[in-house]
Amino acid sequence: MPTLYLAPTANFLSKTLNGAITDLTATITLNNTTNVQAPGVAVIDRTDSAGTSTPNAREVIAFTGVSGNDLTGVTRAFSNSTARSHSDGAIVEFNPEVGMFNSLATIVASGMDSNGYLRAIASPVSIARGEISTLIAPSALISVATVLGHFTVSGASVSGFPLSPAFIGSGAYSGPTTAIGGVLTSPRYYTLSWVAAMTRFVVSTASVGFDFKIRDASVFANATTRPAIAAGGTYISTSSIATRNINPGNLLSGDIATVGTDGFVRQITIQAG
Repeated sequence: MPTLYLAPTANFLSKTLNGAITDLTATITLNNTTNVQAPGVAVIDRTDSAGTSTPNAREVIAFTGVSGNDLTGVTRAFSNSTARSHSDGAIVEFNPEVGMFNSLATIVASGMDSNGYLRAIASPVSIARGEISTLIAPSALISVATVLGHFTVSGASVSGFPLSPAFIGSGAYSGPTTAIGGVLTSPRYYTLSWVAAMTRFVVSTASVGFDFKIRDASVFANATTRPAIAAGGTYISTSSIATRNINPGNLLSGDIATVGTDGFVRQITIQAG
Protein backbone atom coordinates (compact mmCIF):
# COMPACT_ATOMS: atom_id res chain seq x y z
CA MET A 1 0.00 0.00 0.00
CA PRO A 2 1.39 3.45 -0.91
CA THR A 3 2.13 5.95 1.86
CA LEU A 4 -0.51 8.54 2.72
CA TYR A 5 1.63 11.68 2.92
CA LEU A 6 0.54 14.59 5.10
CA ALA A 7 0.62 18.23 4.12
CA PRO A 8 2.21 20.74 6.51
CA THR A 9 -0.06 22.62 8.91
CA ALA A 10 0.62 25.94 7.18
CA ASN A 11 0.44 26.97 3.51
CA PHE A 12 3.53 27.91 1.48
CA LEU A 13 5.84 26.48 4.13
CA SER A 14 9.55 27.03 3.46
CA LYS A 15 12.68 26.10 5.46
CA THR A 16 16.43 25.99 4.84
CA LEU A 17 19.07 23.30 5.25
CA ASN A 18 21.15 23.52 8.41
CA GLY A 19 24.34 22.05 6.98
CA ALA A 20 25.28 20.75 3.55
CA ILE A 21 24.15 17.25 2.49
CA THR A 22 25.34 14.73 -0.08
CA ASP A 23 23.16 12.72 -2.45
CA LEU A 24 23.18 9.84 0.09
CA THR A 25 22.24 11.68 3.30
CA ALA A 26 19.24 9.94 4.95
CA THR A 27 18.71 12.33 7.88
CA ILE A 28 18.35 15.98 6.87
CA THR A 29 18.64 18.82 9.37
CA LEU A 30 16.61 22.03 8.83
CA ASN A 31 16.77 25.42 10.49
CA ASN A 32 13.48 24.40 12.20
CA THR A 33 10.58 21.99 11.63
CA THR A 34 7.67 24.13 12.83
CA ASN A 35 4.42 23.13 11.00
CA VAL A 36 6.08 20.12 9.34
CA GLN A 37 4.16 16.83 9.55
CA ALA A 38 5.35 13.29 8.87
CA PRO A 39 5.18 11.36 6.69
CA GLY A 40 5.65 14.13 4.19
CA VAL A 41 7.22 15.36 0.98
CA ALA A 42 9.56 18.32 0.38
CA VAL A 43 11.42 19.94 -2.52
CA ILE A 44 15.04 21.07 -2.10
CA ASP A 45 16.55 23.78 -4.31
CA ARG A 46 13.49 24.51 -6.43
CA THR A 47 14.72 28.10 -6.36
CA ASP A 48 17.76 29.88 -5.01
CA SER A 49 17.72 32.60 -2.35
CA ALA A 50 16.96 35.20 -5.03
CA GLY A 51 13.84 33.30 -6.11
CA THR A 52 15.37 32.14 -9.39
CA SER A 53 14.31 28.68 -10.58
CA THR A 54 17.15 26.14 -10.38
CA PRO A 55 15.93 22.97 -12.19
CA ASN A 56 19.44 21.47 -12.38
CA ALA A 57 19.76 21.57 -8.57
CA ARG A 58 16.19 20.54 -7.71
CA GLU A 59 15.38 17.30 -5.82
CA VAL A 60 12.15 15.92 -4.32
CA ILE A 61 12.44 13.93 -1.10
CA ALA A 62 10.01 11.96 1.08
CA PHE A 63 10.43 11.42 4.83
CA THR A 64 8.74 9.28 7.45
CA GLY A 65 9.55 11.14 10.66
CA VAL A 66 10.38 14.45 12.31
CA SER A 67 12.74 14.51 15.29
CA GLY A 68 13.72 17.91 16.63
CA ASN A 69 14.93 19.78 13.56
CA ASP A 70 15.67 16.58 11.63
CA LEU A 71 13.71 14.89 8.85
CA THR A 72 14.25 11.15 9.35
CA GLY A 73 13.68 8.11 7.18
CA VAL A 74 14.38 10.22 4.09
CA THR A 75 13.87 8.77 0.60
CA ARG A 76 16.13 10.53 -1.87
CA ALA A 77 15.27 11.12 -5.54
CA PHE A 78 11.55 10.79 -4.77
CA SER A 79 8.90 11.18 -7.48
CA ASN A 80 11.34 10.52 -10.37
CA SER A 81 13.68 13.33 -9.34
CA THR A 82 17.49 13.04 -9.07
CA ALA A 83 19.45 12.69 -5.83
CA ARG A 84 21.86 15.61 -5.53
CA SER A 85 24.24 17.33 -3.11
CA HIS A 86 22.84 20.53 -1.58
CA SER A 87 24.58 23.41 0.14
CA ASP A 88 24.04 24.74 3.64
CA GLY A 89 21.15 27.22 3.55
CA ALA A 90 19.47 25.63 0.50
CA ILE A 91 15.72 26.32 0.39
CA VAL A 92 13.43 23.41 1.35
CA GLU A 93 9.76 23.84 0.40
CA PHE A 94 6.83 21.76 1.61
CA ASN A 95 4.54 22.15 -1.38
CA PRO A 96 2.18 19.50 -2.83
CA GLU A 97 3.73 17.59 -5.75
CA VAL A 98 2.69 14.79 -8.11
CA GLY A 99 4.14 11.89 -6.08
CA MET A 100 2.13 12.97 -3.06
CA PHE A 101 -1.11 13.23 -5.03
CA ASN A 102 -0.54 9.98 -6.93
CA SER A 103 -0.06 8.06 -3.66
CA LEU A 104 -3.32 9.50 -2.36
CA ALA A 105 -5.15 8.63 -5.60
CA THR A 106 -3.85 5.04 -5.47
CA ILE A 107 -5.02 4.61 -1.86
CA VAL A 108 -8.50 5.97 -2.63
CA ALA A 109 -8.82 3.81 -5.77
CA SER A 110 -7.96 0.68 -3.79
CA GLY A 111 -10.88 1.28 -1.42
CA MET A 112 -13.53 2.76 -3.72
CA ASP A 113 -14.72 2.10 -7.25
CA SER A 114 -15.38 4.70 -9.95
CA ASN A 115 -18.99 5.11 -8.75
CA GLY A 116 -17.87 6.08 -5.26
CA TYR A 117 -18.87 2.78 -3.63
CA LEU A 118 -16.65 0.87 -1.21
CA ARG A 119 -14.96 -2.13 -2.78
CA ALA A 120 -15.30 -5.69 -1.44
CA ILE A 121 -13.76 -6.40 1.95
CA ALA A 122 -10.65 -8.53 1.38
CA SER A 123 -9.90 -9.30 5.03
CA PRO A 124 -11.78 -10.33 7.06
CA VAL A 125 -13.64 -12.25 4.37
CA SER A 126 -17.05 -12.00 6.01
CA ILE A 127 -19.18 -9.69 8.12
CA ALA A 128 -20.01 -11.57 11.31
CA ARG A 129 -22.90 -9.29 12.27
CA GLY A 130 -24.77 -6.40 10.69
CA GLU A 131 -27.37 -4.31 12.50
CA ILE A 132 -29.87 -1.68 11.37
CA SER A 133 -30.78 0.78 14.12
CA THR A 134 -33.28 2.82 12.10
CA LEU A 135 -35.41 1.69 9.16
CA ILE A 136 -36.54 4.70 7.13
CA ALA A 137 -39.44 2.83 5.51
CA PRO A 138 -40.91 0.50 8.17
CA SER A 139 -43.25 -1.13 5.68
CA ALA A 140 -40.42 -2.18 3.37
CA LEU A 141 -39.19 -5.75 3.36
CA ILE A 142 -35.42 -6.19 3.63
CA SER A 143 -34.15 -9.41 2.11
CA VAL A 144 -30.69 -10.98 1.92
CA ALA A 145 -30.70 -10.09 -1.78
CA THR A 146 -31.27 -6.44 -0.89
CA VAL A 147 -28.38 -6.47 1.57
CA LEU A 148 -26.11 -8.19 -0.95
CA GLY A 149 -26.86 -5.40 -3.40
CA HIS A 150 -25.01 -3.01 -1.10
CA PHE A 151 -22.44 -5.23 0.59
CA THR A 152 -20.13 -7.54 -1.34
CA VAL A 153 -20.49 -10.56 0.93
CA SER A 154 -21.95 -14.01 0.55
CA GLY A 155 -25.36 -14.83 1.96
CA ALA A 156 -23.75 -17.04 4.59
CA SER A 157 -21.79 -14.05 5.86
CA VAL A 158 -24.93 -12.11 6.81
CA SER A 159 -26.08 -13.56 10.13
CA GLY A 160 -29.25 -11.50 10.66
CA PHE A 161 -30.71 -8.34 12.11
CA PRO A 162 -31.66 -7.29 15.65
CA LEU A 163 -34.69 -9.20 16.89
CA SER A 164 -37.52 -7.91 19.05
CA PRO A 165 -40.56 -10.02 18.14
CA ALA A 166 -44.04 -8.81 19.03
CA PHE A 167 -47.26 -10.83 18.99
CA ILE A 168 -50.40 -8.72 18.78
CA GLY A 169 -53.86 -10.14 19.38
CA SER A 170 -56.88 -7.98 18.65
CA GLY A 171 -60.25 -8.82 20.15
CA ALA A 172 -61.68 -10.01 23.45
CA TYR A 173 -60.15 -13.09 25.10
CA SER A 174 -62.04 -14.84 27.87
CA GLY A 175 -59.70 -17.83 28.24
CA PRO A 176 -56.32 -19.29 27.32
CA THR A 177 -55.34 -18.68 23.67
CA THR A 178 -52.28 -20.03 21.88
CA ALA A 179 -50.09 -18.24 19.33
CA ILE A 180 -51.91 -14.94 19.32
CA GLY A 181 -50.72 -12.83 16.40
CA GLY A 182 -49.22 -15.86 14.67
CA VAL A 183 -45.82 -17.59 14.82
CA LEU A 184 -42.46 -16.04 13.93
CA THR A 185 -39.25 -17.75 12.79
CA SER A 186 -35.97 -16.52 14.29
CA PRO A 187 -33.46 -15.44 11.60
CA ARG A 188 -30.38 -15.78 13.84
CA TYR A 189 -28.93 -16.59 17.24
CA TYR A 190 -30.41 -14.43 19.96
CA THR A 191 -30.41 -14.13 23.76
CA LEU A 192 -33.59 -13.01 25.51
CA SER A 193 -33.23 -10.24 28.09
CA TRP A 194 -36.88 -9.51 28.87
CA VAL A 195 -40.47 -10.42 28.04
CA ALA A 196 -43.36 -7.99 28.41
CA ALA A 197 -47.10 -7.82 27.84
CA MET A 198 -49.40 -4.85 27.35
CA THR A 199 -53.15 -4.49 26.91
CA ARG A 200 -54.85 -1.61 25.19
CA PHE A 201 -57.61 -1.56 27.80
CA VAL A 202 -57.47 -2.05 31.56
CA VAL A 203 -57.68 -5.72 32.54
CA SER A 204 -61.21 -6.34 33.83
CA THR A 205 -60.48 -9.71 35.43
CA ALA A 206 -58.49 -10.66 38.51
CA SER A 207 -55.41 -10.94 36.32
CA VAL A 208 -54.29 -12.17 32.92
CA GLY A 209 -51.24 -14.45 32.63
CA PHE A 210 -49.20 -14.75 29.48
CA ASP A 211 -46.44 -16.91 28.08
CA PHE A 212 -43.61 -16.64 25.54
CA LYS A 213 -42.55 -19.85 23.81
CA ILE A 214 -39.59 -21.13 21.81
CA ARG A 215 -40.50 -24.19 19.73
CA ASP A 216 -43.78 -24.41 21.70
CA ALA A 217 -41.90 -24.61 25.02
CA SER A 218 -42.27 -21.88 27.65
CA VAL A 219 -39.21 -19.72 28.38
CA PHE A 220 -40.33 -19.54 32.03
CA ALA A 221 -39.38 -22.13 34.62
CA ASN A 222 -42.97 -23.22 35.34
CA ALA A 223 -46.54 -22.04 35.28
CA THR A 224 -46.23 -20.23 38.61
CA THR A 225 -43.37 -18.05 37.32
CA ARG A 226 -45.23 -16.83 34.25
CA PRO A 227 -45.93 -13.08 34.64
CA ALA A 228 -49.45 -11.72 34.84
CA ILE A 229 -51.00 -8.30 34.46
CA ALA A 230 -52.90 -7.49 37.63
CA ALA A 231 -56.52 -6.37 37.63
CA GLY A 232 -56.77 -2.72 36.66
CA GLY A 233 -53.34 -2.78 35.01
CA THR A 234 -52.18 -2.60 31.41
CA TYR A 235 -48.50 -3.63 31.49
CA ILE A 236 -46.05 -6.12 32.99
CA SER A 237 -42.40 -6.89 32.16
CA THR A 238 -39.96 -9.47 33.52
CA SER A 239 -36.35 -10.52 33.12
CA SER A 240 -36.86 -13.73 35.12
CA ILE A 241 -36.43 -16.07 32.16
CA ALA A 242 -35.32 -19.69 32.43
CA THR A 243 -34.62 -20.30 28.72
CA ARG A 244 -32.87 -17.39 27.02
CA ASN A 245 -31.13 -18.79 23.95
CA ILE A 246 -32.86 -18.68 20.57
CA ASN A 247 -31.35 -20.44 17.53
CA PRO A 248 -31.87 -19.66 13.84
CA GLY A 249 -35.07 -21.31 12.61
CA ASN A 250 -36.69 -21.57 16.05
CA LEU A 251 -40.44 -20.90 16.03
CA LEU A 252 -41.49 -18.17 18.46
CA SER A 253 -44.99 -17.53 19.78
CA GLY A 254 -46.91 -15.64 22.46
CA ASP A 255 -49.81 -17.15 24.39
CA ILE A 256 -52.49 -15.96 26.77
CA ALA A 257 -52.07 -18.50 29.55
CA THR A 258 -54.82 -17.59 31.99
CA VAL A 259 -57.82 -15.28 32.12
CA GLY A 260 -59.95 -15.12 35.26
CA THR A 261 -63.54 -16.35 35.11
CA ASP A 262 -64.93 -12.97 36.03
CA GLY A 263 -63.78 -11.02 32.99
CA PHE A 264 -61.80 -10.86 29.75
CA VAL A 265 -58.76 -9.20 28.19
CA ARG A 266 -58.78 -7.17 24.96
CA GLN A 267 -56.06 -6.39 22.40
CA ILE A 268 -52.94 -7.79 24.06
CA THR A 269 -49.36 -7.37 22.83
CA ILE A 270 -46.62 -9.79 23.95
CA GLN A 271 -43.08 -8.71 23.12
CA ALA A 272 -39.56 -9.96 23.84
CA GLY A 273 -36.11 -8.45 23.44
